[in-house]
Amino acid sequence: MKLLRLPTIRTRKTPAIPTTKSAQIAPVNQEIAGFTFQEMTLVAFLVGILAAIASPGWQAFMNNHRLNTSTNRIYQAMLVARRHAMRDKTAWQASFQETTNLVGQPVIKWAVHKAAIAPGDLPTSSWDYLEPGIEIDDNQKNDQGKYETTLLIVDPDTNNVINERINPMYRALFNYKGCPVYRPNNQCHQTSIRAKGGIAIKHENQVQPKKCVIVSTLLGAMRTGKDQEQANRQGRYCY
Repeated sequence: MKLLRLPTIRTRKTPAIPTTKSAQIAPVNQEIAGFTFQEMTLVAFLVGILAAIASPGWQAFMNNHRLNTSTNRIYQAMLVARRHAMRDKTAWQASFQETTNLVGQPVIKWAVHKAAIAPGDLPTSSWDYLEPGIEIDDNQKNDQGKYETTLLIVDPDTNNVINERINPMYRALFNYKGCPVYRPNNQCHQTSIRAKGGIAIKHENQVQPKKCVIVSTLLGAMRTGKDQEQANRQGRYCY
């Protein structure tokens, strides 16, 4: 009996992975991968020029933002004092005084409190602060011979009205009916027109713009204003 011989199956050998240097992945050229020193220097130079051009405009924008924010807070402080006076049926006031912060910038501190408590007797925690760099416009009279800030100035220790303008403490006082008054126990019909007044503020680095908050009527109505080109009948430009 003759045995059948099966054909031999040949397999193809898998070619070996070449290990020569030419087959390896070449490193990325450094000049193609990033910027050169000269290019980086040019970019930094252009950024510096753009920053120098934009800086004054940005600074003015931030100054105006701080001024507007401070104006709104002063208005709210006076409004809260008036509401508390009508709520509690006793005189309340908003007190304001310019001071400096830790880096020497002007900053206005303010507090809302009962008129029976003198500002100097308030604890430190009762005071809050407006935006840094905002100052009260009271250093000198305008060309009409008037101060733009006309709120009454009081002795911090007694809360009595005084005329001293050295480190002044300003006050907006409201009686139990919400009327601005000269003394805490005054009735609305007894008050003096001096009890109205307003407070003008500006940024330390800008002469203009100025903003102000004014107690405009003997019934306690309040409004905000800004500097105008022409003085009003009272000889003031912020109204």
